[in-house]
Amino acid sequence: MSVSPSSLPETKADPPYSAVGRDNRREPIRDVCSNEILAATLQRMADEWRLRRGRSAEQWLAENPELNADAESAVRIVYEEFCLREERGETIESTELYRRFPQWHDALAVVLDCHRLLHNVHQPPQFPEAGDCLGEFRLFRELGRGGLGRVFLATQPSLSDRQLVVKLTARGGQEHLSLARLQHTNIVPLYLVQDFPEENLRALCMPYLGGATWAAVLRGIQGCRFSDHSGRQIVEQLTEAQCQDSTPLGATGPAISYLARSTYVDAVCWIGACLADALCYAHQRGLVHLDVKPSNVLLAGDGQPMLLDFHLACETRRFRDKTIDRLGGTPGYMSPEQCSATEAVRRGAAIPQPLDASSDVYSLGVLLYESLAGKLPAAEALDSRRELRAANPHVSRGLEDILHKCLAHDPAARYRDAGQLAADLRRHLASLPLCGVANRSLAERLQKWRRRRPHAMPMLAIGLAAAVVMCTAGGLYYRDRIRGAEASLVASQRELANKEFAPSIEHARLAWGALLWFPWEVELKNKIQAQIGAARRSQAITSLHEFVDKLRFLDLQQVSDRNLAHIGAGCHEIWQARTTLAAPATGETGDHRDARLDEPLRRDLLDLAVFSSRIDLQLSRPATASDARRQARQMLDEARQLCGSSLLLDLEEREISTDAQHSAAEIRTDALPTAGNAWEHYAIGRWLMRHGSPAEAERQFEAAVALQPDEFWAYYQQTRCQVELGQIEQALASAAVCVALAPQHAECFYNRALCHESLGHEQDALADYSRALELDPTLAPAALARGILLAHLHRFTEATTDFDSALAHGSRPSEVYYQTARMHLAQHETAAAIHWLRKSLSEDPADPAALALQEELASTARH
Repeated sequence: MSVSPSSLPETKADPPYSAVGRDNRREPIRDVCSNEILAATLQRMADEWRLRRGRSAEQWLAENPELNADAESAVRIVYEEFCLREERGETIESTELYRRFPQWHDALAVVLDCHRLLHNVHQPPQFPEAGDCLGEFRLFRELGRGGLGRVFLATQPSLSDRQLVVKLTARGGQEHLSLARLQHTNIVPLYLVQDFPEENLRALCMPYLGGATWAAVLRGIQGCRFSDHSGRQIVEQLTEAQCQDSTPLGATGPAISYLARSTYVDAVCWIGACLADALCYAHQRGLVHLDVKPSNVLLAGDGQPMLLDFHLACETRRFRDKTIDRLGGTPGYMSPEQCSATEAVRRGAAIPQPLDASSDVYSLGVLLYESLAGKLPAAEALDSRRELRAANPHVSRGLEDILHKCLAHDPAARYRDAGQLAADLRRHLASLPLCGVANRSLAERLQKWRRRRPHAMPMLAIGLAAAVVMCTAGGLYYRDRIRGAEASLVASQRELANKEFAPSIEHARLAWGALLWFPWEVELKNKIQAQIGAARRSQAITSLHEFVDKLRFLDLQQVSDRNLAHIGAGCHEIWQARTTLAAPATGETGDHRDARLDEPLRRDLLDLAVFSSRIDLQLSRPATASDARRQARQMLDEARQLCGSSLLLDLEEREISTDAQHSAAEIRTDALPTAGNAWEHYAIGRWLMRHGSPAEAERQFEAAVALQPDEFWAYYQQTRCQVELGQIEQALASAAVCVALAPQHAECFYNRALCHESLGHEQDALADYSRALELDPTLAPAALARGILLAHLHRFTEATTDFDSALAHGSRPSEVYYQTARMHLAQHETAAAIHWLRKSLSEDPADPAALALQEELASTARH
């Protein structure tokens, strides 16, 4: 098993940073109006409106002051009027209600949005026509339409009339969620998404790139034999499409130059390789396209092929979780398993097997086959091979094998991923041996070799007989493969030393593929296998270190139970792979296992076990506390067996063994074990901080720093101790060291900014807050702190932006509203300050700061 950053659990939904912590959010408390009065009033309203003499919501609220006093009941009365008027055929705009009832604007907006969403489920979208305006977009020309949407060329006046492609679909679509995560050269990017509830439309805005779809290009070159096709014809079709366009783009660039000088077969292979790269990128992000076909491929004005239309795309995890409720595709281009799954979903049955990247590989194979043969492949492989050779004699045996490996009915027989397909297509273009299929044509292999070395054959042909030529060619070929394998192995070793793990693994695989036909090269193959294992293990160890470093920044007491459960699940998943991470390299015996477990890896595994056991204990309930403690002891025992005895494990066992009725503060912190190195001093200090002994913890961190001056985590925790002890000058010095040791961590700049602000260094604090938010825009505490400082400096507009960011990324609403109230008070906007103060108290009625400000405002009003 390998551990990668993408597999680690996300923890940014509710930022739990440890640096100068904030209180957790609490649920608002509100009163509820009498249900009987509300129900009776709603019934009377309905009766009166059906008799054509209904009164307005204002009249009903005036008649029932107890309803007017409760916001939820009042909004229900206003919404009832909206529904009754709509039933009578009247049109009532949202703005009218907002104008009549500004005090309930936000609640009404939520209710009306839900109403429109439910109402529009059964209403078709109202598509505009060319020449109309939709929001800020001017629809210039319709580019195409289908059963579920339309595509327009539009301009955006707010951004210098830039040209956009606006795709309009019903609001229920999910295509924008798929496109939003994809940023690739060969995938048309998504600029922005905007909903138009009144028309039940969703606009997906993408750049206008000119060109034509691959389907249009294939139609344009029909009518002549494939032997007469060339890349120049593709360029001519693009040029013709540009001439017909009233807003042509320049058809220049390396892509279109390559197409112009290529053969038709090479051009198709290059386009296929680019599309395979795009699919591989999407697959790595958990998406399958499920609708790869010529009309969903754009050949841009500069010749670059780009993948379009992700409206049928689906996350692969949904197939594993069996949460698929819709599935589609284009007949003829769907893989056999996609056809079966689509039929099963249509019947409401379970899909026979999950769909994955191999389904898109099949569809791309169909597209390439159609491009080279002029028709879709036959059901039988032998028939499709015969038809391909008859239609296009320029298709080589190797390329034919590539296509039919893509078109295999069994997904396991296809390319494992689209990246391998792209690699084989490029190797074919570069006249290199193929890796995914057998190079079964000796003549083709010889031709490729001659193209790679055009001067070799004339030199060998002079004075040599045919047998000598063949023997020499065989020897050269063998030498080339061996040298290629050795060069790839050296490159892999160099990249592993530079911690470039993915290229290292790829080069080692290339070296292995080069030796596939030479079973006697056992020693070199063993070296390659050992290199692959070492690269994979190093990649997993690096990913583990990054994950544990994230855990070390956390204050588990400030993490919500939901996020804590996700983090704990990630810890357990990695812990299950601990033996793989700690395993010896190939060729070593088990007796050398401890020698392979170097100190950084040992520390990471120990911290992983400790954090995992803490999370399990924190998530346990009184009824399950005993089981949680037993499981925590078991994990610590497993860590001791794997990593050996450790002071850190002894400390954790002391806490776990404490009576469950005792609090963390009651655990004895005296008679601690003696630390033997800097890391153990750091571990003791971290444990003391958790149990409310910052002074003793600070001494431990000081000892760790004295033993190892570049120990980042000791400085980081020392900063927190010194802030807690009021030693701000010392904390500032420690924070500066943290910044120097780890300038990539936003938390270091945030801590230093807090120290600067405490000392009155406002500009320095502002600079550090800004740097922290550049490194991590989701660091909510930094956004809130910078907003408070900006408000103090009377930069109120910027402060408002920071408060909004802090609220969006997880700061307590009561704290953000309180600071907003203080900002308005600083601007002498008393009414606005009272409004925001009330919102703060509605979120946390017991907030002492908000209560004190309320008393201050009330005292001012009395005087």
